[in-house]
Amino acid sequence: MDNPYLYVPAALLIGYLLGAVPVGFVACRVWGVDIRTVGSGRTGATNAWRAAGLKAALPTALGDALKGVAAVALVRWLLAQLAPAAPADLNILAAAAAGGAAVLGHNWSVFLGFKGGAGGITCALTCLTLNPIVGLIVVVVGAAMMWWARIAAIATLSTGVVSLAGFLALASNRIVSWSYLAFAVPACLAIIVSLRSNREKLRQQDERIITLW
Repeated sequence: MDNPYLYVPAALLIGYLLGAVPVGFVACRVWGVDIRTVGSGRTGATNAWRAAGLKAALPTALGDALKGVAAVALVRWLLAQLAPAAPADLNILAAAAAGGAAVLGHNWSVFLGFKGGAGGITCALTCLTLNPIVGLIVVVVGAAMMWWARIAAIATLSTGVVSLAGFLALASNRIVSWSYLAFAVPACLAIIVSLRSNREKLRQQDERIITLW
């Protein structure tokens, strides 16, 4: 390919389609429940827990976590095979774009009429795959917010915001490439938009608290 940057649209498509795999929907269907009719109607692990318990929530969480990881890994491998002499920044851009598209696919799955989850787990593990430093911070902050607030929406929002803030801070100090924003910006915006109803409930102090019993 004369212009290797044309691989980026392919990376976006790969990331979106992998992200759009409706893991939560399938996991709950196995137990005879349509997750779209329960709670928030979203397909993430929190609502899978409400819909069919831990037996559906665990595979949902694992599957949603692996979506972005798989997208980034696959795009990196394909570029290494098809464009081994491509600029280093292209590899970062394509992988980041695939990761961002995976979050978009998870939140608005083509297989579910453009409905889906909120993107927190997908965002956090994709971020960890792209850059372990930022990713570790995202995972720790997200887990801490979940433990402290016991509200999934707060933990999910933190993953998007911290991802964007982390990459902005590192890029502005020339520690990492600005191309990482191809992941951080769409992922953060996707989470914020998907949680608009939850943000309103948080303002009204009416958001549901997660309990283990």
